[in-house]
Amino acid sequence: MRNILFCAASLAPIVLSCTPASADDAGDRDEIIVTDSRRDALAEAKAYAESRPGNVDLVPIEEYSQRYAVSLRDALAFTPGAVMQTSFGEDGRLSVRGSGLTQNYHLRGVELILNGVPINAADGFGDFQEMDLLFASHINVLKGSNAFRTGSSSLGGAIEIEGASAKSVDDRFFLRAEGGSFGTSRLHGHVAKDFGKFDALVAGTWQRQDGFRDHAQQRNERLYANFGYDWSDSVETRFGVYLNGIDQEIAGSVSLAQALTNPQGAGAMNISLDQQRDMNTQRAFTTTRFDLGGAGAITIGGSFAHKDLYHPIPIFLLQQSEDYTGFAKYEGAAELGSIPLTWDIGMRYRFTDLDSQVYGNFGGAQGPLFSSSNQQSSRLETYGELRAGVAPGLEAIAGLTYVRTVRDFDDLLNDAEDDRLVFKEPSPRFGLLWRPTQTLQLFANVSASYEPPTFGDLTQSGVAGFTPIKAQDGLTYEFGGRGTLGALSFEAAFFHADLDGEFVAFTVTPNVPAPIFNADDTVHQGVELYARLALVDDWNGVSIKPRIAYTWNDFHFVNDATFGDNRLAGMPTHIGRAEVEFLSGGFRLAPNVIFQTGDNFVDYANTLQSPGHALVGIEASYALRPGVEVFVD
Repeated sequence: MRNILFCAASLAPIVLSCTPASADDAGDRDEIIVTDSRRDALAEAKAYAESRPGNVDLVPIEEYSQRYAVSLRDALAFTPGAVMQTSFGEDGRLSVRGSGLTQNYHLRGVELILNGVPINAADGFGDFQEMDLLFASHINVLKGSNAFRTGSSSLGGAIEIEGASAKSVDDRFFLRAEGGSFGTSRLHGHVAKDFGKFDALVAGTWQRQDGFRDHAQQRNERLYANFGYDWSDSVETRFGVYLNGIDQEIAGSVSLAQALTNPQGAGAMNISLDQQRDMNTQRAFTTTRFDLGGAGAITIGGSFAHKDLYHPIPIFLLQQSEDYTGFAKYEGAAELGSIPLTWDIGMRYRFTDLDSQVYGNFGGAQGPLFSSSNQQSSRLETYGELRAGVAPGLEAIAGLTYVRTVRDFDDLLNDAEDDRLVFKEPSPRFGLLWRPTQTLQLFANVSASYEPPTFGDLTQSGVAGFTPIKAQDGLTYEFGGRGTLGALSFEAAFFHADLDGEFVAFTVTPNVPAPIFNADDTVHQGVELYARLALVDDWNGVSIKPRIAYTWNDFHFVNDATFGDNRLAGMPTHIGRAEVEFLSGGFRLAPNVIFQTGDNFVDYANTLQSPGHALVGIEASYALRPGVEVFVD
């Protein structure tokens, strides 16, 4: 049994370690992953990351398990290109390569996948509150078209959270207790057992937090279970459940002057209307894999989820939804003459049935009914990818994804407002991956992206009626490299995306309720850089290893009739995280800094900016004895 105790001096954002997958990063990872069971759990994810002609990151739970990690901002702090700007609890805006800039909260533009099944609804919308990072074995960050194996075609790609199982954890019994400032406390634990043909893991988390700001209390309980059964040496089935009880107040937005003079204050309307986002969710999933030997492997699976949402904001929103997912994938390999070939072919179908009632909010109490609707969305994704070794060390990759998705709106109070839309489009991809040495990879790819509007875009005012919005299309070019050069491990990529119809949020006149529209032409381009240097590597038991993750963002309009070539709002030009890690025996000390600077406009006219900042912190941990650790942030 292992125990971990945490004490926090401050709950400001914390820098977390997140080593990118490189051509030969086993040295970095083996310093953290010290058991064969954990290496086996990461082997498939590591092999996939190294086979991509693009920037992919693998984040083991060991990278953030000794810190207070709540949101993806904490877990992905050293993943360049993936920016999480938190709002409350686990929620915030997750943007990968500028995806989802129009959304200040909740999930869009990136698929969030738990145990192979997306938690996004079929229309692309989702909630971060359904995830608990302590239930993970590891996280795969598949940027852009590198998320091809999931069927995703969005600009941001996908983030896969692979849940822990009895086969992927070291401890049969595990207990973790955390406490800190602003009324923060969290208990987490699991029990696990591998019986041979059958294995089981059950985990739970209890969390409380008053919050730094007013009206920011959290009361959350989560349960996770994962069961596996080996029918034979070639057939394995996994089944699991996630149960969540979430109770979170919303402190809301304030003016820049208020934020600087009274940073603990909440928005006045957030308090007077008792704004919060509470939900109860139940999610079940299953996968079965058939190993066909030399003929490849087939994986099938599915999921079911139910959610009840209680969400008083300026309106009073009550929703009940059910999500269904089914998928199948075939992985094969062969040779064409002397050319080795591997391929993936798959499909995924999702369906969401949501009942939504909108009431007035009278001081936090439910008022009269404004709208009642049934919103059904479906999504069919088919995809195929072929990889060919065209020359020694050189692999060519070609693929195609086809998406067909439907939005069906039924106004239960006014049949005249019913509407239905269908969106469909193929998205091709081509890439090259070259391995000039065993420790170096160079890659390049070009890919199309496609993102239809969510129900929130089509019914933006919270009442009946579709808004005329088209899907967002894009073409992305990417090149870069990863690997090791002596004591230096690195990963670097440049991307350039030309977008048509990017979703942007602004109000034209007070009489136009819809804040989201399609822009004409926009550009997203940037640089993603990670570097780690073994400055001192186990000299008399001492190691010193500085590292940095840096992202350069340039997202702007192109000859727009109103905004010219102005920058898009919501993302600073420069974002970085750096730390120097000192290791000696069971002791770890890591001073760190988070910084953002450069243009960071909050409006498309580029008249007002959010100021840059630097956040300095320090982390320390110590292994009291085998199985018992303490840490402080």
